[in-house]
Parts: sequence; structure tokens; C-alpha cells
Amino acid sequence: MLIYDHKGDPIDFGESHTDLTTEFATRLAAGADVGSFLGKLPDPDPVLRKRGEYDDVLDDLTADDQVCMAIQNRKLRVLNKQDYDFSPGQAKGKDVAADAARLCDDLVADLEAINLRNVFSSMLDAPFYGLTVLELIWEPRGGKLRLADIVAKPRSWFAFDDKNRPVFCGDTYTYDTPLPPGKFVLVRHFPTFENPYGLRLLSRCLWPVAFKRGGIEFLTRFCEKFGQPWVLAYAPHNADRAARMSMAGDLAAMVQDAVAVLPNGAKVELASASGKAGDLHEGYLRRWDKAISKVLTGQTLTAEMDGNGSRAASETHYSVAEDIADADLFLVVSAMNDIALAYRDVNAPASVLAPVFGYDEPEDFDAQADLDKKLHSVGVRFKKSHFSRRYGLADDEFDLDGAATDVPADHAAYIEFADAQDAQEVIDKAVAEIIPQAVKANAEIATQIEKIVRSAESFEDMQIMLAELLGQDAEQDELTELAGRIMLNAQAFGTMAAQEEADG
Repeated sequence: MLIYDHKGDPIDFGESHTDLTTEFATRLAAGADVGSFLGKLPDPDPVLRKRGEYDDVLDDLTADDQVCMAIQNRKLRVLNKQDYDFSPGQAKGKDVAADAARLCDDLVADLEAINLRNVFSSMLDAPFYGLTVLELIWEPRGGKLRLADIVAKPRSWFAFDDKNRPVFCGDTYTYDTPLPPGKFVLVRHFPTFENPYGLRLLSRCLWPVAFKRGGIEFLTRFCEKFGQPWVLAYAPHNADRAARMSMAGDLAAMVQDAVAVLPNGAKVELASASGKAGDLHEGYLRRWDKAISKVLTGQTLTAEMDGNGSRAASETHYSVAEDIADADLFLVVSAMNDIALAYRDVNAPASVLAPVFGYDEPEDFDAQADLDKKLHSVGVRFKKSHFSRRYGLADDEFDLDGAATDVPADHAAYIEFADAQDAQEVIDKAVAEIIPQAVKANAEIATQIEKIVRSAESFEDMQIMLAELLGQDAEQDELTELAGRIMLNAQAFGTMAAQEEADG
């Protein structure tokens, strides 16, 4: 097989083709002045760069209540998942090798002495800070290097060189040391070639937090000035300046002890600030809380709806939160697999497959039970072995109600098709039997349902039209059962009609 270049000429691989085996588009070739940064890439975060800040300013943002809540809520969706484990590395279609199983057992034994919840929490800091650097602490034991601890180190100690390789530079930032193999694991959030430091969500909250803090300070002053009622006094017409100043002093003292001596003819009243200026500032603060929630959690339901959100909004929020939790879960899984790979590289040859980390999702019995219920409604009858296998029930723990061979009543109309002479007559009879059960013999609605049955082009179309017609008078399960029974009879009618046409 020959490979041709862009001009159509064949490529002779007997010659040297360094342009294929070397990196062409490099920072040096592009003219980047990497040397001015001592060989280390500057942090390309647009927010930090514009403000002239370093990433240590991000820690100050966690003092904000909305930021703290969003971080905790996002991390807890992963930290609360406890069903995880390592399994031995296994080639597809082959049994687990003894050395792979032994390596997995050693790793699991080492991790039992490490607080993995804290390790996972450090890994989950990556979306907020862009990067988490974990150092693996080893100790010799039993002729092997065993994993003694996993420690997250300050991000400011590390940088990347012009080839996007991580280096240790310390607080002084004057030297760079390549990281030794098997010693560090990096957890990064959406890194790119231009930004190997990862995408920092907290840096996108710098301005919202700054504006929010300024708004809170202003609102506090506003409440101090206008939140309390004012004491207004009307001096007598003949009062001179000295008398008015004396009244002002008495009123100022009245704020403390509620006692004042005023001249005859003076009038005092309390006045409160009116209008919606306070609401305006409250809305200003909520605006920045929403911005923070959008950046950190991908939704604003908690900050925006104030408990008045619709069910559709709640479901959308839940879906977005699940997607973000899955992405965070992938960060943890990838990092733990990197740790397992480093453990293999230190303690076993490359031919031994590294252990594999993963979460075990608990089986959704509610979804299975709902599926069983729907299958039962259309005539499926299960045996005891089904419930034993699907739900883990012992045979002596339950009995089935009724025989599995019983013919459901819903199938009566279907059976009648076998002896029917007029298919249209049979389907009309089936509709007449089903409608009264669903609408309580309401003749007007029965007519509308019959029209829906005849005009619907699909099961989903019919279900939507039935839902619009019945509204709150029927539960979703009832609508599903009704639509299923109608479709069952309609399918039987179609089969009978097609057979009659074939016979005719």
C-alpha cells in the first residue's frame, strides 16, 4: 500500500521524514517569547491577567456565602457517592491474571489507610481552581514501595514549560524542576494547549463577588440612614435660630432616651422612608448571586426562583446538575486510574495490567418495577425466577398472586377478532367497552375520545390528545393504561383488516 502526499507523489518511507515525526506548530515557531518568562508559560487566565492578580486571590472568594454554598453543593453530589472500588486489570475476553489481581489487592490495602474522602475533595477543587496537584507519598514495605499517603500540594508551586510539561518552581518562581515519574498526579479542568493550567471557574466569579460586596456595603449604609424612622419637629413661627438649634439637640438626645423638652407650639412626628429603593438594592445583590450560581453550578434555580419555580424548571435544573455531577465524577475516576497506573509503574512490569477504578451505580428498582407494571398491563405474566433474579428475592420470601397462564381481561377484545366477520364492527365494540371505564359514562367526553382514537396517528399523539382532554381528571398511569389498551385493540383490528384484504 502506498501513501501519497498532497501533490499526488508517493511517499518513500525509506527516506527520513522528520516533518511527520516531529511537532511542527510550536510556540517557538509561532514567535512566542517564552524566554522572557524563564522558560515557563505565563498564566493565560483572562480575568486574572487583566486584573494583574495571581491565582491565590481565588481563595478569598470562598468567603462569599453564595460561592461557598455552590462549591459545597457541587462537590457533595460526588462525595456522597460511596459505591466505588478497584477491580484488577483484565484483557478483553481473558481471565484476570494472578499478578494483576495481586497488584489490585495491594493497592486496595494501601488505600484503606488513606482518607479517600479528603483526596476526592481535593480532586474536585480542579473545576474551581483549574488544577489540583497530588503528590504520592511512598514508603518501602515488604520488599515493595507501598502507597502511604496522597497529598494535595499548593497550586502556586507548579507551572508548565513551553512544551506544556509540569514543573516545580516553588514560591520564588525562579527555577523549574521537572516532576519525577510516579510521584505526582495532575487533575485538570478542561485544559488546552494554550491554557494547560485548566479552566478556573472561580476566576469568573471575581467581578460578581466584587460588585456584590460593594452592593452589600452600600445597602448597609442605606439601611442605617433610611431604615429607621426620622424624628421631624416643627418649630413655632417666632422661634429664632438659637431655639431651633436647642430643639435639634433635644431631638438628638431623644433618639437615645426617648425624652425631649420642646417649647410651646412645637410639633414632633416620626417619618419613614417610602418607595422601592431597598428592593432595588436587594435585586442588585440577587443579580450577582445568580451570576455566581450560573458559573459554579450551571443553574440559578435556588437563587432565582425563591421557591416558586415550576416543575419543568426543577426538572431542567436537576438534569443540568446531573450532567455536571457526571463530569466531576469522571475527573475523580480519571485521577484514581492515573494513581493506579503510577502504582503499577512503581511495583510491576508494564506487562501487568493496572487496576481499574470505577463507581457502581445502584440498580434502579423503581424503574424496573415501573417497567414490570407496564408489561403486566399489556398481558405479560412473569414467573418467580424473574423476581428472584431482578430484585434479589429468595423463593421462600414471596408468592405470585394468580397463575401465570391466566388470560388478562384486556385481551378479551383481542380474542374476539378471531371470530369477527366485520373488523370495523369489532373495533367499534372494543372502543365502546373501553370508553365508559375511562370517562365514567360521560357521553360528551366519550364522543371526543372516540374522535381522538380515530384521528391519532401514533401512540404518543393519542396520549398527548387524551391528556389535553382529560386534564386533571385522570392520573398519568391511568392515561398510559387507557392508551395502551386502545392501541392493543387497534393493533388487533389492523391485523384482522389486513388479513381480510389478503384473503379477499
